Amino acid sequence: MIGTGLTVRAVEQLTSRRGAHGICDGMSFSEHNTVLYSPTDSRRENFTLLHEYGHLLVMQDEEAVNWIADQDEPAIELEKLCDEIAAMLLVPDEVLDAIVGKGPVTGKQLLDLFLTTEASQVVCAIALARRLTCTGAIVITDRTTQKVVYARLVDRPAVYPSSGQGVPSDHPLARLQPGQQLVRKSFWSTPWGTRNTYYLNAAASPKRTYAVLAELDLWNVDNLHVTGPEHERIDRARTTFACSCGFSGGTTGFPCPACGKQFCPRCGRCDCQRRQSLTEACKTCFAQSPKNDLQNGVCSDCH
Repeated sequence: MIGTGLTVRAVEQLTSRRGAHGICDGMSFSEHNTVLYSPTDSRRENFTLLHEYGHLLVMQDEEAVNWIADQDEPAIELEKLCDEIAAMLLVPDEVLDAIVGKGPVTGKQLLDLFLTTEASQVVCAIALARRLTCTGAIVITDRTTQKVVYARLVDRPAVYPSSGQGVPSDHPLARLQPGQQLVRKSFWSTPWGTRNTYYLNAAASPKRTYAVLAELDLWNVDNLHVTGPEHERIDRARTTFACSCGFSGGTTGFPCPACGKQFCPRCGRCDCQRRQSLTEACKTCFAQSPKNDLQNGVCSDCH
């Protein structure tokens, strides 16, 4: 599947944090046509390889590079695009056609994709999101911890789940039992009280729940539609913090979905982006190392 002339190397030193939010379990170097990955002996490894291959493809596409550069958060949009490329290769449209049919998408279909493909649950969520026809999210939660494992957003929902966020205590997903399926009008809310109405379609396994949140009633939950989806918004949370760039004070806005910290109003970075800026790839082993450990681009392990 991956093109010729590409060098692929397993590097044990890479950790399991991906993307624009820190050290990742895969890295790519377009100038060397090289992909590095952390071997995991799991479905995740396939996604890592194809995600990093997506980086190489994007860097060879001038239109894609220009589009990313025009985005408000180019690093995050780049990672999302590479996620999409990997998901399309692992779960192509013909597989979605067989599972989803004419739609609409359901939580059970997310579980079915995982059980009938070699893709991870996260990849299946990314793929299924391609068939969600309105603003919303595909969400995976852990039934033991009652936290969001992964959420793939579609469009820009006003209130949305993010990885690591706790499931609201009064949410129906918190009570869904293994083998059960649920279709109803529901909601999602943030820890600081912002709340939005959604229609919910969900299924549960012994370990996780698989849910679709949609702003439109895709499953005919309501017999009568008088108004559109409700948006109940309040002022966004205000926090006070100090940043390594020198800023100290208050800021408002939604936190980073990866680290949960606010973006600095001066430098625009969250905690994971600040951590990433302190490391750089070694020119010899390609592993991420603290910048103060590098001499002429080479880490201390390779001297």
